[in-house]
Amino acid sequence: MDMRVQHNGDTTTIIIDKEKLLGTENESFKTLVRDSIEAGSKNIVVDLSNVNFITSMGIESFIHACAICKVKYVTFTLKNAQSTVKNVFSTLKLTDLIRID
Repeated sequence: MDMRVQHNGDTTTIIIDKEKLLGTENESFKTLVRDSIEAGSKNIVVDLSNVNFITSMGIESFIHACAICKVKYVTFTLKNAQSTVKNVFSTLKLTDLIRID
């Protein structure tokens, strides 16, 4: 799997170990988010430090995860995004929807 999970109290960090998010990992990612919420996580943090390219399918998985988190009152944050990835979210005006640190 191209993702690792770290738990620290009520925070789950999902580390993406891929340079390109093409959408093939969407179901695995969504499952990790759902399982983390069911296990009691109140904060989901996605570490994108390894990612330098993302497709619309990859973006969709983050939008979906963010929506699930909002319904469950769980915070959802993307962190360590490289400038190329941040620019995609900014251009699409998604920074108002998804928190990017």
